[in-house]
Amino acid sequence: MVGEDLLLQAGEIRPGDHLVALYSDEEEISHYIISYIHTALARNERCLYIAGDDNVSTVLKQVEEVSRRFGLLGDLVVMDKRRVYTPDGRFCPDKLVQALSTVAEETLSDGYTGLAVTGELSWLLDHDGGEELIIEYERKLNQYIFDRYPVSALCRYNINQFPDHMIRDIIQLHPFIIWKGTIHENPYYIPPEGFQNDALASFQVKGWLKNIDKFTNAKSRFTMILAEKREEIRKLNEAMTTGMITSFLRLLETHDPYTKNHCQKVATLAAQLGRRLGMPEDFTTKIYYAALAHDIGKTLIPREILNKPSGLSVEEYEEIKRHPIYGSRPFIGMEHFYEVARAIRHHHERYDGGGYPDGHVGEDIPLMSRIIAVCDSYDAMTNDRPYRQAMSHDEALTELRACAGSQFDPVLVEQFVQLF
Repeated sequence: MVGEDLLLQAGEIRPGDHLVALYSDEEEISHYIISYIHTALARNERCLYIAGDDNVSTVLKQVEEVSRRFGLLGDLVVMDKRRVYTPDGRFCPDKLVQALSTVAEETLSDGYTGLAVTGELSWLLDHDGGEELIIEYERKLNQYIFDRYPVSALCRYNINQFPDHMIRDIIQLHPFIIWKGTIHENPYYIPPEGFQNDALASFQVKGWLKNIDKFTNAKSRFTMILAEKREEIRKLNEAMTTGMITSFLRLLETHDPYTKNHCQKVATLAAQLGRRLGMPEDFTTKIYYAALAHDIGKTLIPREILNKPSGLSVEEYEEIKRHPIYGSRPFIGMEHFYEVARAIRHHHERYDGGGYPDGHVGEDIPLMSRIIAVCDSYDAMTNDRPYRQAMSHDEALTELRACAGSQFDPVLVEQFVQLF
């Protein structure tokens, strides 16, 4: 199925856009064609699909599926390449441009908003003078069609069938290129007048110098739509994650009132320590979520065990030791949350290997887990619990240092102390 990114970019195609798809296999070009047709039909345009080497039945089947999903309005006309390009046995650029002008006028009179044309031209190389005729046709499209009518075109070329000099000329004739699944503004495009009166070299120099600044300092509309969508998805994922963890914490608060504020403070400390270590933003964001959720597994531990003022029995302690496993489970299999799940599972491991649930040692324990272990213990020591009174800040730091190398990563302990 066609990727969402390509459909998003295709939605930015406008009347007057002249695109070329350079491809090397059938599946690739089918995706480009389907995206282009989808965009045209969604805008109530007439789309002229000139079949080439692509699998027409596959394309039409997927277009039909897209039409059912989105309720597309436009008109799709499928035509054989020879009927369009060589009706009398030879390819004449002037006649084809005139025919497209007529079709564009008829399309508007029929009530459609514009005309979209997609055609495959690789096979014309079998004709005498095929290379020169293709270049002439592409140039005349730019000169006589796109500035006069609400027409867009997607030309298709199999790069395995053309010599390099031909691909170079094709690239220079199209303002936009689809390459490797992405639509690009073309920094090497030469306008039609550049191909007249031996002006090509002059236009190449002017265009390249102009585009050095343009493409360094600006993003194309095709790039922007992807960036905007990805940012929208990022914010949605962040909101959903925050909402999910907040819901867990509310449940945990009713189960163990101490734990919610504890988790929030541990998350803040863990993110601060991550930044002090010079970790990237992605790391500090994930460790914040992991620390915020590190104790949610306690919702499955009986309340009377969590708040027992006296010592725990062996069975009760074994049950307590399962909360990191319980807490990691909601995040297992969630995209982008593998590290969060691991951080939660291993936050009670000890640096010397004496922790739980898996008895990992030293740097085999995930860094996020080692950070959370220090922050978790500090906050636990500086707050009252049913079975003991709180330590002072200095007493807690002294205890952390005393346990560095056995319970905690000694490097992280020293970095944590430097936070204050």
